[in-house]
Amino acid sequence: MLVKVYFPDGHLEKPIWEALQTAGYRLGKSERGYLIDVDHPKLIFKQVRPQIMPLYIELGKGDAGITGGDILENWKLKMSLSNVVVIDYLPLRPTKLVAAISEEVYPNVKSVDDFKEIVGNRTVYIASEFPEIAKKYAEKHGLNAVVFDPIGKTEASILPPLPEADLIIEVTEFGTTLKENRCRIIDVLMEVHSVFIANKSSLQDREKREVLENLLTDIKEVINSRNLVSLYFNVPREQDLRKIVDYLTNEGFDPTISPLAKGAAAVHIVVDRARVKFLKPVLRAMGAKRIGTSPVITFGD
Repeated sequence: MLVKVYFPDGHLEKPIWEALQTAGYRLGKSERGYLIDVDHPKLIFKQVRPQIMPLYIELGKGDAGITGGDILENWKLKMSLSNVVVIDYLPLRPTKLVAAISEEVYPNVKSVDDFKEIVGNRTVYIASEFPEIAKKYAEKHGLNAVVFDPIGKTEASILPPLPEADLIIEVTEFGTTLKENRCRIIDVLMEVHSVFIANKSSLQDREKREVLENLLTDIKEVINSRNLVSLYFNVPREQDLRKIVDYLTNEGFDPTISPLAKGAAAVHIVVDRARVKFLKPVLRAMGAKRIGTSPVITFGD
């Protein structure tokens, strides 16, 4: 029994690759470049663009894949996906699907209502790698639109001179590239999350489902641990230990206490990295010594 999982390229490749390596998977690109070697006897990783994964999984060509919620939504508008199931969302930083125009071409447009007022009933051209979403958006706002897929570099379609499109619908994280090209965001269509999708039939196979669930768990646990650290310190005086344990317990921690050879105690908690700077001065004032931190990966709750 083999489980075929589509491995994403593009901006999802690096975080997923690093998460799997951290979780203990040995990965390597094959000479052909599309198959990813993995030291798991039941897994096959094939790298394809996230944009095509929902179709492949719907057709039963693969068991699972990692794609974007925007891509999945576009396919749902295009065709019925009766075999594709979202197992879970991945805790990666979300992006946004936005509508944008050129500031040079439409200097007075600040919103989609402004855009609609200026263009009126004339034909407008919308460039987007999500044509079905773009068509739905045009219908919603009463735009007489022709939608086309620019096949990458979407923002170039609205740049003067003689732009190919009036409006783009594009994914952005911080909007940096759009700003650099003097493009203005006039609407946010949706917040986009990465999703782990699978074929419904594959999930009905107990052995395949177990492999997929373990794979997903390994990825999520590593990503969720990115901001966690082990915080540990010594407490030389026994009277200070009780106060510190009470404080940590009240703060929601369940500290591990270990006796040291000279009678002191060592305390350990797992904490979000951002909280460390606030905890350290409090713990020092209560008698903690030799405070240190180290990276940690938590497996399970």
